[in-house]
Amino acid sequence: MTTATELSEKTIERLCRVYGYLDALRHRGVESVTSKELAAAAGATHDTLRKDLSVVGVTGFTRAGYPVASLKQTLGEKLNLTRTRTAALVGLGRLGTALLDYARFSENGFKITAAFDSSINKIERIRSSVDIFPVRRLKEIVGERRIELGIIAVPGESAQQVTDDLVEAGVAGILNFSPVVVHTPARIVHVDIDFTNSLRFIAARM
Repeated sequence: MTTATELSEKTIERLCRVYGYLDALRHRGVESVTSKELAAAAGATHDTLRKDLSVVGVTGFTRAGYPVASLKQTLGEKLNLTRTRTAALVGLGRLGTALLDYARFSENGFKITAAFDSSINKIERIRSSVDIFPVRRLKEIVGERRIELGIIAVPGESAQQVTDDLVEAGVAGILNFSPVVVHTPARIVHVDIDFTNSLRFIAARM
């Protein structure tokens, strides 16, 4: 049976979209969904989506469609999404503080267990249920708490150093919201998200 690490990035991306769509359907009380609906949610053709599901051994399709709850559970198991992942947030500017209070993280299996910033005044001013530390303690705290994921929301000039510190501390994945691309060892899974550049891309295509 194909494991998540053996899937292509595109397949994982589509199946993660399907997983999120199934979660939304479950909250609405929807019990079944067709592969055509799932394909639309994933931004894929019907045949591509069916192939993606078959690769991870998903069965249970009937004339009524896929059962939402059991399909979500199966995909969660195949994609390693059934347990809570711990995360560290670095950078508590406007974006960072918004992410700090984003309830959907915990609802979807991601728990920010520590946050960091270089400003002591900011650390003392912010009120949160998450423990907040000066950034100089990043490697110490991430290592002690065995935090798995790093979320970067710092200015571009600091992003690579923060990335290096997170890698050295032992994280396995990094989500980078800074406006620069960061570089990591091959063993680290990382995604760069630049909102402004995405808007530039849209504007250029309009």
